[in-house]
Amino acid sequence: MPVIPRVLVPVVILAAVVLSPLSAAEAACVPGSGPKLAGRNLSRVVLPADLTCADLRNARLDGATVRSTLTGADLRGASLKGTYLSAVEMAGADLRKADLSEANLSSANARGADLRGANLDDASFYSAHLEGADLSGATMVRARFYQAQFDDAKLVGVDMRDVDAYGSDMRRANLTRVKAGKARLRDSTFVKTVFRDADLTGAELYSTAMEGATFKGADLSQANLRDATGAELAGSTGVPMELPVPDPACEPGSGQQYAGWDLTRVKDFPDDLSCADLTGAKLDGVDLSSVRLDRAILRKASLTGAKVHFLKGADLREARLGQAELSSVELAGADLSGAYLSRATLDSGDISGAKFVGADLTDAGLSYLKAGQADFTRARMDRVEMRSSQLFDADFKNARLVGADLSHTELKGATFEGADVTDTVTEYAKDADLSGSTSKLAIGWVIAFGVFGLIVVAVVFRAVRIKLRRRRAGRRSAAESRAAFETGRRRAEEEVTRLGEEIDLLDGKGEDGTDWHAVLDAYDAAKTALATAQDHEDLKVVGNIVERGRDALTRPPKRA
Repeated sequence: MPVIPRVLVPVVILAAVVLSPLSAAEAACVPGSGPKLAGRNLSRVVLPADLTCADLRNARLDGATVRSTLTGADLRGASLKGTYLSAVEMAGADLRKADLSEANLSSANARGADLRGANLDDASFYSAHLEGADLSGATMVRARFYQAQFDDAKLVGVDMRDVDAYGSDMRRANLTRVKAGKARLRDSTFVKTVFRDADLTGAELYSTAMEGATFKGADLSQANLRDATGAELAGSTGVPMELPVPDPACEPGSGQQYAGWDLTRVKDFPDDLSCADLTGAKLDGVDLSSVRLDRAILRKASLTGAKVHFLKGADLREARLGQAELSSVELAGADLSGAYLSRATLDSGDISGAKFVGADLTDAGLSYLKAGQADFTRARMDRVEMRSSQLFDADFKNARLVGADLSHTELKGATFEGADVTDTVTEYAKDADLSGSTSKLAIGWVIAFGVFGLIVVAVVFRAVRIKLRRRRAGRRSAAESRAAFETGRRRAEEEVTRLGEEIDLLDGKGEDGTDWHAVLDAYDAAKTALATAQDHEDLKVVGNIVERGRDALTRPPKRA
């Protein structure tokens, strides 16, 4: 029984072709209006030579060798896995959502074909013609289309990851949102091609023609654009691994646009970013020692601890280069006015004609430099080391060089008018002329005098403090002594008063045995001594006189 259908299939196909209202001679037809073969399994069938405008929707042709003309054929949803379609005429064919994975379309003519949503993974398109074709939403992972023609084709949102497309022509093609990570597209033509929002990370785009191509929103991270011509990458994101060599006469800022970007996580930079705009970019700690940044704009960029070597004519005004590694740097003609270079290393570099106006070079290393005609006006250069540097005609006007080391330098024509050269070392410097500069007391002496002054102030303060303590102690002692004296005086006064009372008492009794003369003399003497008493010794005298008066009260008078 299975033999009958196999025998009948060619007959059915032949009948469909013969009875078709359209013949191959007709110049135009409606897709699907030809032979009716929709849904048929034609994998092992010998097909007619002409299937123009045939209805092959959902037909199965897996692994088949097709030599038929498929111009205008309707192959929507058809399965053509691994199908051999080399040199087949299929212009204007409708292949929407068809499965062409691993199919061979080498030299096929699919001009104007509709391949939207088709599966073209691992397919081959060597020298194929797809001019004006629409492949939007199709997948072409690992597809190969060497020297294929995609002029004016639409590939919007196509998945082209890991494709090989050497030498293909995609001029004016629309590759918006295409996914082409690691795609190999070298030696291809992309004149006026649209790559808007495309993913081109790691793509090989070297030796391509890109005049007029649009890359707005495209991610070019790690892409290789070496020797690409006419590449204008304005609006793109990511940093390519390689870029075309800039024009030697390029204008500053006319190169790649990375103003304000944080580039601290970029692993590989292009070898040449000359004339790039890196205004305000963040490059802290980044190794740029092999990257040319000649005439690049790095105004207000942050390069703290970065390694940079090529900066001829670069604009580094107000850039932050603290602790930057700039050994053997090429900075001739660069502008670093207002830049911060504290503790940066520029040893053995060439900074001829460079501007450091108002820059901070505190503790920086600038030894063995070529610095002819360099401008250090108003620069802060405390403790800077410039040993053995060539400083012909350098300008140090109003610069601060406190503690700087200019030993063994060549200073012919260098000017130091208004510069502060306090404690500056110029030992063995040639043609050193520091006229017009100022030199204050060396910082060491300032510190010594300051310490001595503090010691003197401390000693005087201590002496005054001791004296005040003693004075306060003396005052307390005098007050205590006066209080004790007053107490003793009151007691002495009481004793004198009591002596007077005792005298009155004995006189009232009429005691005749008393030596009144001695008693009264003692009483009067006690009152007089009390009135003139000044200290405790005087009070003791008063007490002795009172005792003498009392003795006289009890002692009989002497007989004549």
